[in-house]
Amino acid sequence: MSLLFRRSAFITFRRSAVSGALSLAFAAPVHPALAADTDTQVASADTSTVPEIIVTADPLARAADELTQPVEILAGDELDRHRGASIGETLERQLGVSTTDFGRGAGRPLIRGQGGPRVLVLSNGVSSMDASDVSTDHDVTIDPAHATQIEVLKGPATLIYGSAASAGVINVVDDRLASSVTPGLSGEAGAGYGSNGDERFGSASVGYGFGESDNGTQLHADIAGRRAGDYDIPGYANADGTGSHGVLANSGTRKDSGSVSAAQFWDGGSLAASFSRVLSTYDLPVEETAFIDMSQSRWDIEGRLNHPLPGIVSLRLRSGYNDYEHVEFEAPGEPGTRFENQQSDTRLEAVHEAFAGWRGVFGLQYGHRDFSAIGEEAFVPPTISTGLGAFVVEERPVDWGKLEIGARVDRNQSKPDDLPTRSFTPVSFSAGTTVNLGGDYHLKAYATRSQRSPVTEELYSFGPHGATETFERGNADLDMETANNFEIGIDKHAGRLQWRANVYYERINDYIFSQETDQGLNADGSGTASSDGIADRVDEEGNFDPNGDLLLVRYRHADANFYGVEGEIAYALLQGPINVQSRLFGDAAYGELSGGDDLPRMTPMRFGLGLTADRGPLSGSLDLIRIARQDRVAALETETDGYTLLNADLAYTLPLSSASTSIYLRGRNLLDEEARRSTSFIKDEAPLPGASVIVGFEVKLL
Repeated sequence: MSLLFRRSAFITFRRSAVSGALSLAFAAPVHPALAADTDTQVASADTSTVPEIIVTADPLARAADELTQPVEILAGDELDRHRGASIGETLERQLGVSTTDFGRGAGRPLIRGQGGPRVLVLSNGVSSMDASDVSTDHDVTIDPAHATQIEVLKGPATLIYGSAASAGVINVVDDRLASSVTPGLSGEAGAGYGSNGDERFGSASVGYGFGESDNGTQLHADIAGRRAGDYDIPGYANADGTGSHGVLANSGTRKDSGSVSAAQFWDGGSLAASFSRVLSTYDLPVEETAFIDMSQSRWDIEGRLNHPLPGIVSLRLRSGYNDYEHVEFEAPGEPGTRFENQQSDTRLEAVHEAFAGWRGVFGLQYGHRDFSAIGEEAFVPPTISTGLGAFVVEERPVDWGKLEIGARVDRNQSKPDDLPTRSFTPVSFSAGTTVNLGGDYHLKAYATRSQRSPVTEELYSFGPHGATETFERGNADLDMETANNFEIGIDKHAGRLQWRANVYYERINDYIFSQETDQGLNADGSGTASSDGIADRVDEEGNFDPNGDLLLVRYRHADANFYGVEGEIAYALLQGPINVQSRLFGDAAYGELSGGDDLPRMTPMRFGLGLTADRGPLSGSLDLIRIARQDRVAALETETDGYTLLNADLAYTLPLSSASTSIYLRGRNLLDEEARRSTSFIKDEAPLPGASVIVGFEVKLL
C-alpha cells in the first residue's frame, strides 16, 4: 500500500493537534470538572463555564459531565503533550490509569489495578481486535499518533460493551470515520526527536470536504511513523545490580501506520468506511535478540439513520473486521511462534424518544474471533470464540438531578481444537444517580452487578512463553467472575477553585488471575509435591527444575476485593495576561484476596504537584510525581522501590496567519531516576527510560 512506508524510512511526520500552548493541569486528564481546551481553560479569565466534551463511547452522546460513571478524557493540547509510543504510555498519568509496560514497544492500559481481558480497548467504538489481551508483551495495534481524543470509562462498562469491559473501556477517537464534512482542504503535520534512544517520530494527515457539514462528502488520509533504538537507563538493567549498564539492551522499536477513508452525508443519515494498516517491530528486553514483528489490516464502517422509524431518534451500525498476525523471532532470521487473529465486531444501537420520562438506547452486539498460535511456544490452542449480547440503558431527569439504569445479557462460547467447548451466559445490571448540589457541585453514586466470562488464555493456555520467561498453565474448569461495584464521587466543576474526589469498592467472586506456584510439581501437575518458599521453575517441556529457564504460573480463581480513592484540586493562581494554574492530585488502588493476601502486580499509590503557565504565544509546565514503594505484593512476588518523576514542557506558537504552528521542548524523567513499574511482568529486568529531552514542531492548516 503506497500510503505506508516500511522499515527503511528515517523520519516521518508526527500527528498532533493544533495548538502549541500547553494548557491546563500538569499530567492531568482533561476532565470536565477541571479542564478544558485552550480557549476555555480554568486558568483563563472566564472560569464560570464548563466546556461540553462529548463522550463518543456513550451511545447517547452525552457530555462527560453528564455521565454517572467516572470518566477521564484526554484531548487537545493535553493529548499532544502526553502522546507516547503506546496507548499505555499515553494514558499512564491519568487518574486511576497505569500500564503493563513491556519495554518501549508494548504497553496496555490498566484501570484501577485491573487489565488484560478486563479492559476493552476500542478504536472509534469498535474493539482493537488484536492479541494484546493474551499477553503483556503483545502491543495494542491502535497507534496513538492518530488520536484526536481518548476516553477512559472507569469501572464496569459491561452494559454497553460486554464481558471484556468488566474493569473499564479505553476508546481512542480519530478522524478516520468522519462525523461531519469539513469543507475544503484541511491538514496537520508534525515531527520530533527524543534524545533517549535516538527516538524519531512524526505524522501527517490530510482531508478534503465537498459540500456542507451535514450534506456532502469527506475524504481523509493519514500516516505516522516512529523509530527508537535501545534506551538509556540510570543504572543496571536487573534489580539485583546485574545485566547491561546504562542502556537497556534489546529495547528498540519501530512502528508505521496509516489509513484512507471516505464518508458521505445526507439529510437522513451518513455512511463512512475506512481501511487502515499498522506495521510494528519491537524488541523484547528480557531476551538478548528476540523481537516481535506485527502487522494488522483493518476495515471499518459506520452507518447512521436519523428518525428511521416512529419513536426511534437514531439508528447506528458500527462494524470492524481485521486480519492480524505477529511473529515472535528468537533472533533475526529465526522465526518462532506465529499468532494469527481474524476477528469481527459489530454493534447496532437504537436511541429512542422519551417514553414516560425515560430516554435511552437499546441494541445488539455480535463478535467472532478465530485465534491461533503456531510454533514451539504456542501456549494457547487455536480457538474460535463467539459472543452475542443485548443491552438497554435508560436515564430520567428527577427533581434532584438524574437517574440511570441498565441491563445486559450475553452468550459467549469458546471452542478450541481438541479440547472441551465452554459456554457462558453473563448477566449485568447497573444503577446510578447524579445529584445537583447547587450550580457548582455534583454528587454521583454508581452501582453495578457485572459478570465476566473467562477467555481463551485463562481456560486453555499450556506451554512456554519465552517473551515473559514463563510456562503458563490455564484452567478449563474456571467459572464466570461476578462483581459487585459501588462508587461515590463529588466535584466542584466551576470557578477559580475546582476539585473532585471518588471512592470505590468492588467485590469480585471467582476472580481469575495468574500467579507463581510453590508446589514442586511439573506443569501438568505430576510429580511429588514439595514447598521451599521459592517460586517453581520448569524447563521448556514443563518438567520441574529448580534451575529451569521458565517461571511456572497458573490461572486460578478466588474471591477478591478491590478498593481505592482518586482526587485532584486545581486552582488558578493568576488570571489575565499571564495565566498560572496549580494542581494537586493523587490516587491509590488496592487489590486483595478475601483471605487478606495481596494480588500480584497492583498499581502503587502516587501523588503529584504541578504548575502550568502561559502568556500569549509562550506556554510551559512543570510537574513532580511521586510513585510510592509497592510492598503490598502477592506471595513469591518481588517488591518495587518508590521513585520520583520530574517532567517539564515549553512551547511557542509562531505568529503565522495561514497555519497554526508551534515548536516545543519537553523533558521527561529529568532527575534520571531508576524507576521500575510494579505492574510490569518484567519489572526486575527492565526499568523505565532515564532522562530524555524531546524537541519537535506541530502545524495545522487554518
